[in-house]
Amino acid sequence: MRRFWFLVLAMILMVFPLSFLAQNTSPTPAAQTLRAAEPRSAERSRGGQNSASRSFFPFKNKRTKDQEKQLLPNSEDLAKYADFLKHSGTGIFRLMNDAGCESNVYVIRVDENCKNSIPDGSFYSFREKEYTTAYLSDLRFKDGIFVSDGILSQNILVRLGELQLDDLSLQSAGVKYLADFVPETVSSEATKQFVQIVKGVRADRYEYRKALPAQENMTYALRVIAYRGNIYRNFRGWIYNLLDGDKRIDMILAFRVIRKDSDGSVTLLWKELDRKKAPRLEADKKKKITVRPDSQISNRDAVGS
Repeated sequence: MRRFWFLVLAMILMVFPLSFLAQNTSPTPAAQTLRAAEPRSAERSRGGQNSASRSFFPFKNKRTKDQEKQLLPNSEDLAKYADFLKHSGTGIFRLMNDAGCESNVYVIRVDENCKNSIPDGSFYSFREKEYTTAYLSDLRFKDGIFVSDGILSQNILVRLGELQLDDLSLQSAGVKYLADFVPETVSSEATKQFVQIVKGVRADRYEYRKALPAQENMTYALRVIAYRGNIYRNFRGWIYNLLDGDKRIDMILAFRVIRKDSDGSVTLLWKELDRKKAPRLEADKKKKITVRPDSQISNRDAVGS
C-alpha cells in the first residue's frame, strides 16, 4: 500500500508540475532566437498525416530508416483494414515495449535490452498522429500494460470488450462516461480527479483507470484532456516551452489491439470519436508548489485485473 501511494504521488508530480503553471517567465531573447532559427520538421507515421512540428525540443530522438521500417504495421493488417483507414480520423500503428531505455534524457543506455530499442517507439500521440516523447504521449506500452499519463493531461482509459470500432459512438456503453466527464480546471481539484482515476472509478459495469492490461482483440476507449499551459525548462542555458508545438486539445477515441507479436509489440487500430478545445489548467491562488518532473513511471499497482 505504501508503494502504491508513493507511485500515485510520483505520477501527480510528473503530470501536474504546478511551479511551471504558476510562473509567468518568458523565454529569453536568446531562446526565442534559437527557436526562430530551428528548422521545423514533420514526421510521417502509418498512424496518420504529417503532424504539427516541434519548434524546439532538445531530447527528441531521430530514428533510422531501418527503425522506421520496424515500426510499420504488418502488411496483412494494412490490407485487411484498408477500407477502414480511408475514413478521416482513423489510423493504425505499432507500439514497441518500453524497456526503460529513455527514462533519463541525460543517460544513453547501451545494454543488451536497449541496444536494439527504437527511439520513441513505445510512445504515441493520437492528437498529433505520431510517435513522440514519453512526456507528450497519450499512450505508452510497458510490460503488457497500456498507460496514459502524459504531462499536464487528464487521461482516462476503459476496456469496452471485444467490440468492433465501427459500432462505437459517444453514446456507446462505456464511452458515454468519458463524454460526460467534466475536467477540473484548478490544479488542486484536477489532482484530486487524477488520484481518483489512478485508484479506479467504477460506473455501470465499467472501470476507468490510467493504466490497463493490453489484451489482443480487446477494444478500449480513451479520453485525453491535454490542458493548455506553459512548462518552461532549461537546457544548457536555453529556456524552452516543453509544450511548444504540441496540440493541446480534448479528444475522445477508441482503439483495438489487432495483433500482439512475439517481439513484445502490439498493433493498434483506432478512430477518433470527438475533439474540442482543451481547457487551461490554472494554479491555485493560495498555493505554490515547486516540483520538477523528471521521469515517467509505469504504475502496476494502479492497473485493474
